[in-house]
Amino acid sequence: MKRILPIVILIIIAGCKSTSDELSVLEGSYIYFDDAAVLQTKNVIYGVFLNEKAMELNNKAKAYKSNPNNFIYVKVKGIVSTKKDEKILWEKKLEIVEIESINSTNELNKSLILGSN
Repeated sequence: MKRILPIVILIIIAGCKSTSDELSVLEGSYIYFDDAAVLQTKNVIYGVFLNEKAMELNNKAKAYKSNPNNFIYVKVKGIVSTKKDEKILWEKKLEIVEIESINSTNELNKSLILGSN
């Protein structure tokens, strides 16, 4: 029994995944319009799940916009997935977990890129 207990504990510890290992840091142009949001990085567009953090980002972004249709430049941590969703039709989707920074100036091209070069 004394030998089994350390083995079981080791298996449990090894089997647990830390959520921080799954988080990706993404930077890019973010826009929220009506009930949809997207994050455009240099090469990929992500549909954004409208969770509590996304709504927090939307509220903070208002201070940086001169027009509701303006993009803002953000850096966020989140979980990237390709799971199917009824509302978000983009291939890649992002669930924002942490907002790292918001900026009104965008170092990326301000046009929406729909294809790869």
